Amino acid sequence: MRDKTAIDDKTIVIKKKRPMLFIFTVLILFIVYRFSLFSYFGIVVASDAKSIIRDFEKNYLYSNALSNSEYINLKKNILNKIFTTKAEIKRLIDYSKKFTGDEVTDFSYADLMQGKLRYTLYRKMKFTKKRIDNNTCYIRLSSFGENAENKFFKTLDKTKGLDYLILDLRGNYMGNYAEVISIADDLLPGGMLIASIEFSNSRHEFKSDDFYFDFQKIFIFLDEGSGFGSEMLALTLKENLKDKVELIGKETRGANIGHIFKAYYNKIDLNIASFKWDVKGKNSEALIKYLSRYKDENLKNIEDYLSIAEKLK
Repeated sequence: MRDKTAIDDKTIVIKKKRPMLFIFTVLILFIVYRFSLFSYFGIVVASDAKSIIRDFEKNYLYSNALSNSEYINLKKNILNKIFTTKAEIKRLIDYSKKFTGDEVTDFSYADLMQGKLRYTLYRKMKFTKKRIDNNTCYIRLSSFGENAENKFFKTLDKTKGLDYLILDLRGNYMGNYAEVISIADDLLPGGMLIASIEFSNSRHEFKSDDFYFDFQKIFIFLDEGSGFGSEMLALTLKENLKDKVELIGKETRGANIGHIFKAYYNKIDLNIASFKWDVKGKNSEALIKYLSRYKDENLKNIEDYLSIAEKLK
């Protein structure tokens, strides 16, 4: 409804202010903010770009790539601007990968401005525990995520007295190497060499302490999705405990380069090739001889794996 006012015999129509447009605008802005939709655009401010590149350079195994003149020029071009794009940062990291032959590092992101969605959330660790029977504990780790060892330790502490442990590492290819080493330490007697980790400028050896959980037999389930952490854990337990450990599977990923994972608020994931690992000078290739006995076995589901474990008890 419009009000009419007469001024000097002229009728003027006065429009009432309507707040609907303002309310709609505020609602849209709230939705964008609430669901972090700004993060799906390709723009990255200089301070965020600097943090991403710093993380990359600090953890990158192939440090020789960082002193290459082309890499330095690409980095300066990014950091000298107030804003850059996710695509530009990816080009920088892809250049270093091409220069070194690196096949592990991965920079993925969400970018709706370019009509692309190349972002996948880091899969959160799933920890499954149960008793298969009165004498067997089953644990499945989907990754070696944060607190993996703490959950592992607490589970074993509550199942003291059992003779058999089944550790299901199928599809497990991500996580923190420190969690892997700590889990191995929980299962190895003191003084055993767990693994050696070689970074770009240093090498570290890790040995077990005196506290551990003892089992008559440990079964480790592996498949083609089992990556560096699973391979490292399986190999160190087999090499140190010998016949007390049975590795069941056909093949693994063969990942001898470990990575460090970084996730950023603006829908960016960064897996950085960070170290080489070995167990007493051996890597994932040593698993082939242990798994060769199962090359003709039918291992399509968990029941197939459990059936073999049951026969070997």
